[in-house]
Amino acid sequence: MQGSNQYLLIMEAIGSDGRRYFRSYTSPAINGAWTPLTASETNPFAGQANVTFNGTPWTKDISSGEMIRAGYDQTATINPCAMRYVYQGMVPSATGSYNTLPWRLGMLTQTDSTC
Repeated sequence: MQGSNQYLLIMEAIGSDGRRYFRSYTSPAINGAWTPLTASETNPFAGQANVTFNGTPWTKDISSGEMIRAGYDQTATINPCAMRYVYQGMVPSATGSYNTLPWRLGMLTQTDSTC
């Protein structure tokens, strides 16, 4: 994470309702030990508990994402004060096997930065 000696791990999880969300952990070294940051269904990195939409929510799933990096080199540095995250979601009423679900892309934008 830019401006710190911390690594951020983002891990996809499946909630008690079967919906996908992300947990996060931090570490001073890439090889761990990892400390939970926002690591539960009620306090996720990104999920139903903390993602809001302009208008009607189009998804309840926050799945298979990628952080927008602060630069374009191999370090994968992110700006912890202005995080943006591309993810996939789907209409909540969709059914079927994972590979046939109508996934579409969305963009999460951090709005609660204390930086």
